[in-house]
Amino acid sequence: MVDVRAWSEATTDEVLAAVDEDEDLSVVFLADRHTMQSPTRSLLALSTVWEDEGDLDPVFYQELVESPEPREFRTAPAAVHSVHANVTLGSMGFAEFATTASAEPDQVLRPV
Repeated sequence: MVDVRAWSEATTDEVLAAVDEDEDLSVVFLADRHTMQSPTRSLLALSTVWEDEGDLDPVFYQELVESPEPREFRTAPAAVHSVHANVTLGSMGFAEFATTASAEPDQVLRPV
């Protein structure tokens, strides 16, 4: 947990840039303004793994270029452990959790 005022207005890109060197980190959970103001206290889950579209050859990666993997979704605090464990172990991908969250009326992933 980091509680530093300098990070209070950080963008998701700034947070991801700060953790970019950690090769073992696959997902980051942020408690942002939305978290503190929402009744569910949903955290922002950010994937640390993504492809830079500029590095992809559009001939071979057309589908990925046209519809990139989701980089973020909201999750209830009770679902954080499941997301972290499954993404880290490779049992489920970040995109699977993002898809599940997006299907919810408030777009917040909840534990099963």
